Amino acid sequence: MNILIVDDEVIVVNLLKKHIDWQGLGIHEVFTAYTAMDARRLVSGNQIDIIICDIEMPQENGLMLLAWIRENFPDIVKIILTGYPDFKYAQDAINIGVVKYLLKPVSFEELSETIRLAAEEINKKRNESLQGNAGQNVYDPKREEKIFYTNLITGDILPFTEFINKAAEVGGLARESLEPKGLVYIRLTGTQVQVKNNSILLFALSNIAEELFADITEIHLWDNIFWIIKTDNDRKQIHDMCELFISKLKGRFQGEIFAYFIRRVSLETLSERSMDLRYAAMQYRNMGQFIYDVDKLIDASMDREHSPAVQGGDCPTSAWAVVESVKNYIHGHYMEDLSRQDIEAAVHLNGDYLNRIFKKATGYSLVQYIQYYRILVSKRLLAEKTCTITEAGTKVGFDTPSYFTKVFKKWTDMTPYEYYNRSEGR
Repeated sequence: MNILIVDDEVIVVNLLKKHIDWQGLGIHEVFTAYTAMDARRLVSGNQIDIIICDIEMPQENGLMLLAWIRENFPDIVKIILTGYPDFKYAQDAINIGVVKYLLKPVSFEELSETIRLAAEEINKKRNESLQGNAGQNVYDPKREEKIFYTNLITGDILPFTEFINKAAEVGGLARESLEPKGLVYIRLTGTQVQVKNNSILLFALSNIAEELFADITEIHLWDNIFWIIKTDNDRKQIHDMCELFISKLKGRFQGEIFAYFIRRVSLETLSERSMDLRYAAMQYRNMGQFIYDVDKLIDASMDREHSPAVQGGDCPTSAWAVVESVKNYIHGHYMEDLSRQDIEAAVHLNGDYLNRIFKKATGYSLVQYIQYYRILVSKRLLAEKTCTITEAGTKVGFDTPSYFTKVFKKWTDMTPYEYYNRSEGR
């Protein structure tokens, strides 16, 4: 039996690991995570039976994490260990199936007894299941799809074809059935969603969406909702889906709901395009408008720019084609000493104009995107273990190991060495 401790306080995690008699409680392995995102990765890639989780953590709170676990891994026993004796937190915890709500500081004896009872209950249910459901297939393709898309958007599955295919195969999924035909980002605002304990709200909204639309796979990340659209709807049909969803919530939700959608998406670009949608949500907000076709907005916004004089050669006719040309050029030359001037010459556009429209479309400056893509490829090399860490940095265009480490940590919150070791166990 395995347990996962999730707490952003390193000292708390270390104390629990050191002073609890895990072997005596029947715990084979103790996993630890300091953020909800790291916890998601561990839960998705390992057999976790019990989770002990804090509530207040950076980026995503513990209740959101436990709500995700309830949906995707319902057999995991959930225990909260927090310093916040808040009634609303406790009420939310009950609703997402938390078996015990413990307050810090907790005695090692009390926590040990809680874990012992949880382990006993798990063993009891497993024995009952073996007796009553021997040989029964419990594979759930919908749950596997949600895990797959979540890991792809968050970057836990690297956005390269071989990694995507392998993840689909591990999940028992057919690659062709996973290809998205559109992506919708549902952004929630207002006083009701400003509080930290909004996991039940998100699940209520997502259940409504999946009841309305059979052709979507819905996941929630960063306190908001994504729909992966699986059938080939045109832009008007996607707009109508968003409109119907929002209309169903009138009078039931104390806040505002905004929908941002795109059709130009594939499995390889899903993570990057989800970032485009989140960036668009910060840019586009018109009075009285709640639904935005982001592809059209980007094209229209860039086309309104005053086109500079062409520096020679043919200028791509579409603003979107400019952005795609720049990306393709970076993807082919990231290992070189790449500069803005090189990119300008490749697409025959003035630097300030080019940087401006690229930023409007992606949220990245040209220099930032070069760094982003270099780090993405370096993660691929480290995951494949085809070269040393120093060689990985050199192959993607970094002059020195120290600079590679600095940039890698800036983009991933871990060193290349930490990423290399983490991927080794997956």
